Amino acid sequence: MKKMIKIMGLLLCGLLSLSVLFGCQPTNGGDDDTGFIVLRFWNGFTGTDGETMDRIVEHFNEEYEEQEIKVVADKIPWDTLFTKLTTTSSNLGSAPHIVAMSASRIAGMNLRKIFLPMDDIEEYLGVTEDEYLEPAWNGGILNGTRLGFPIDVHPTAMYYNKNLISEDELPTTWERFKTVCKGKTKDGVYGWACPSMYSITKDVFITMLYSAGGTLFDASHNPIFDNDLAVSKLTYLYDLVHTDKISPKDVGAGGDYTLFTQGKSVFYFDGPWVINTFGLLDENNESNIGVAPMPETTGTYKNFAGSHQFTLMKNTVTSPRIKEACYTFMRYVNEHSLDWAKAGQVPALKAIHDTDEYKALEPLQAFTEMAKTSVLGEIEYEYWYEAYNGMGVGVSNAISAIKSPANALKDAVSEFKGFVADEQV
Repeated sequence: MKKMIKIMGLLLCGLLSLSVLFGCQPTNGGDDDTGFIVLRFWNGFTGTDGETMDRIVEHFNEEYEEQEIKVVADKIPWDTLFTKLTTTSSNLGSAPHIVAMSASRIAGMNLRKIFLPMDDIEEYLGVTEDEYLEPAWNGGILNGTRLGFPIDVHPTAMYYNKNLISEDELPTTWERFKTVCKGKTKDGVYGWACPSMYSITKDVFITMLYSAGGTLFDASHNPIFDNDLAVSKLTYLYDLVHTDKISPKDVGAGGDYTLFTQGKSVFYFDGPWVINTFGLLDENNESNIGVAPMPETTGTYKNFAGSHQFTLMKNTVTSPRIKEACYTFMRYVNEHSLDWAKAGQVPALKAIHDTDEYKALEPLQAFTEMAKTSVLGEIEYEYWYEAYNGMGVGVSNAISAIKSPANALKDAVSEFKGFVADEQV
C-alpha cells in the first residue's frame, strides 16, 4: 500500500510539473487571450542600426515583462529575408509576426497575400498623418489600405572631404557639380569615384531623373525609363567618367568608398547609415568628412529615398491581443526615435527633428532636409522594385561602357517588359 501511495505521489508530482511546464508557455499565435506573448521580429538591419535596434528590443523587453510581452529579433540579410518569408509563412513555429521591410517591397510581397492590414493602428496609437514625414506615412499605404507603418526615410546625400573642398565651393546643382569636379581632378585626386558596378550610382541616376520631373513609369505603369530625359541623365553620368574624366574607369563595388577614405576623391554618395562608419557622431568628432544635400536640377528638389516600414504577417498575428502587442512595440520604437537617429537614420516621426538633441546630430541634418521632399518612386506598382533593379543594371552597363546610355536603358526596359510578361502568364 505504501509503495502504491508513493507511486501515485510521484505520478501526481509529474503531472503537476507538466502542468507548470506547459501551462505557462508563450502565446505565439491562435486566439488564446492568456499567456506570455512572444513576438518574432525579422529585420535586415546590420552595423550600428542593427546594434541599436537590438538595444531597443532589449529595453522594450525589460519594460514590458510585467505586461507579458517579449520581442525576439532575428537579423536576416535583406534578400534572404524576402526569400525566407515566402517559404516560412505557413510554418507558424518559425514564421515572424513583425517584419521590417522597405516600402518599395510591400506591393510586390502583397501579391503573396501575407500581410495583415493595419487600418486601425492610427486610432490605437493616437497618431495622425501630420506627425510623420509624408513619404514615409504614405509609403505604407497600398490602394487605400495601410500595410506598413513608418520607421524612417533614408535619402542619398553627398559626403565631401573638407581637406579638398571648402563649404563655399560645394555644388548645389548638377551643372555646378561637373564644373567643380573637373576643377578638383588633378594630382591623383578625382572629383568623384563613380561606381561602374551595380551600386549607389543607380540611386544618383534616379534622383537626377526625379529631380528633373521624370519617372520610371507613366500613369498606366508602362516603363519609360528609356525616354529622352532618362537617356540625357545617364549620358551626363557616362560623360563624367569617359569624357570629363573626373572619375577613374571601372570603379568596382566599394571602390568609391575606398578612394574617398584614402583622400583620392572629393565626393562620395551614400545613405545616412555611413555617418557612423565615418565616426561623424562620435564624441569630439574631428573628422575631415562633411555631409551636404545631393545636387538638384529644377529647384523643386525632389530626391529618391527609401523608407523602412513595419509590416504584420496575417498567419501569425491571429488575435486582437497579439496585434495590440505588435502595435505596442511599434509605438515603443517610434518613441525611441532619437536612438534610431543616432544609428544613422532619419526617423519618420517629425517631432523628434525639432528637439535640441536631434539638431545636435549635425551630420544628419542634410539627410533630414532631403527627407522632407523625398519621393519613394511608383511603389504602388507591384513590379516597381524589379524595374528599379533592372534600371540599375542598365546604369551599370552604361557607366562600364558595355553599352551606350540609350541602348543600356532601352535593353533594361525590354528585359523588364519580358519579366512582367512571364509573371502574368
